[in-house]
Amino acid sequence: MKISNYLKEELCIMELKSKNKEEIIKEISYEIKEKEGDINDIEKFVRDILERENLGSTGIGHGVAIPHARTEAISNFVIGFGRSLEGVDFNAIDGQKVSLIFLMGANPRQLNLYLRLLAELSKLLMNPSFRKELMEVKTSLEVIETIKRFEGK
Repeated sequence: MKISNYLKEELCIMELKSKNKEEIIKEISYEIKEKEGDINDIEKFVRDILERENLGSTGIGHGVAIPHARTEAISNFVIGFGRSLEGVDFNAIDGQKVSLIFLMGANPRQLNLYLRLLAELSKLLMNPSFRKELMEVKTSLEVIETIKRFEGK
């Protein structure tokens, strides 16, 4: 399972406009809805992501968050990426602001795919060099190229 098989250039927001967790989740979600079309009910999708977030922050530390949910609001697995250059409070486990956000959603029938991709992404994001490069890239294409390069290691 490779993240690069699912994340597309048009789903990467290089400079998020939103300044708080809820607005960032909405910003990335609406971008996915507009460009991907697999979200059938955007309000339910956002609500389900936020409900999952309320169970425990998906701010996993090191400036990273992976808001995610299994939800009937979508027909297929979706993933989007956003970067906040100044960082945003995400209630991360290490108390640090978050700059790299990967938002994921899967239909409940895709549980295996969802769990495997979440694990793969988490593994990539534990690599300090990977995080550093994602903060330095300039374009969406470079985000995808960076992911592919680190997936190959």
